[in-house]
Amino acid sequence: SPELVTGVVTMSPSCTEGVPEVLNGLDDNCNGQVDEGFVQSGAVQITLGWSTPADIDLYVTDPFNQVVSYQNRNVDSGGHLDRDARGGCVNGETTENVYWPSGSAPRGTYRIAVHNFSACEAGGGPTRVVVSIMVGGQALGVYQYDLAPEQRVDLATFTVQ
Repeated sequence: SPELVTGVVTMSPSCTEGVPEVLNGLDDNCNGQVDEGFVQSGAVQITLGWSTPADIDLYVTDPFNQVVSYQNRNVDSGGHLDRDARGGCVNGETTENVYWPSGSAPRGTYRIAVHNFSACEAGGGPTRVVVSIMVGGQALGVYQYDLAPEQRVDLATFTVQ
């Protein structure tokens, strides 16, 4: 299981079979996929969701120390950021997704960081973020963290065998 920074809470997400999937970083309909129909999935998928107008950024560092983020949407190992959300700063979207297509995720250690880039019109309070980690179509876990304004935290580290 992933190594987590202090303050991260492991969630026991609830889902309901047959309900429509919602773009929120969770598996709403119990089919083992996160946000299908909205984002890509594959060998590795990390999905970040939040529910304030803040602009939160997702950073995933691959085993070769290359970082997938809004600044670098594609890395040599096959990782892609297919959804960059800017919260209330731009269009109200609040989900980001990084994935490696099936069969292309390198073995080794991955690091996940999240950054509360801007409050936009959220005011000054913290934003609760939810991060889902999927490897090989299986949930490694779903985690939540209360991210203070402008805070950046290395949320989790996990290994693909």
